[in-house]
Amino acid sequence: MWFYQEVILQPTEDIAISFLWAKVYRQIHLALVNSKDAQGVIRCGVAFPEYSDVQPTLGRTLRLLAPEASDLQRLNLADALTRFAPDYVKITTVRQVPIRKCKGYVTYSRYQPEATVMQKARRYAKRHGISIDMAKTLFPTAVRKTRYPYIQLESMTNHHRFSLFIQKQEAVEHPCEGFSAYGFSRRSSVPDF
Repeated sequence: MWFYQEVILQPTEDIAISFLWAKVYRQIHLALVNSKDAQGVIRCGVAFPEYSDVQPTLGRTLRLLAPEASDLQRLNLADALTRFAPDYVKITTVRQVPIRKCKGYVTYSRYQPEATVMQKARRYAKRHGISIDMAKTLFPTAVRKTRYPYIQLESMTNHHRFSLFIQKQEAVEHPCEGFSAYGFSRRSSVPDF
């Protein structure tokens, strides 16, 4: 049995949806870290019902899913997002997943593109004691563009900005083995509806 709760972003003329995603997802990340069970497992995963990698978008809705309603209650989204509600986010109540509307199961995972040519060249130059310009000639230019939607986040430890690319894949139903601190898993699938 699966349960879910949705966070619906409400951008305004002054506040873009990308800005809201960054601020809200940071709080979701913290709430997920703080929701670990007695064994240290995060039992809540995320889904993006409006996800598209054709025109890369996450949409406006974040769905949090868990095998038990108590897992979502432990997450305590109302407290985690208190400064955004009700103006910028709407939080639904915990509900049971409608099995009849379920199209199957999917996984959401973080996609990390290969390092850029410049990053590779810097590392190579430092390791081998050559100039960066010389090192750049050793690496071919990347031709593949990443076509996954992403959220622009800032690391809480070193304050560097990074893009959290999100990849969705069809999966078979798999028992919940836990999720990452971002709510992702390559193994634990969530209902797609």
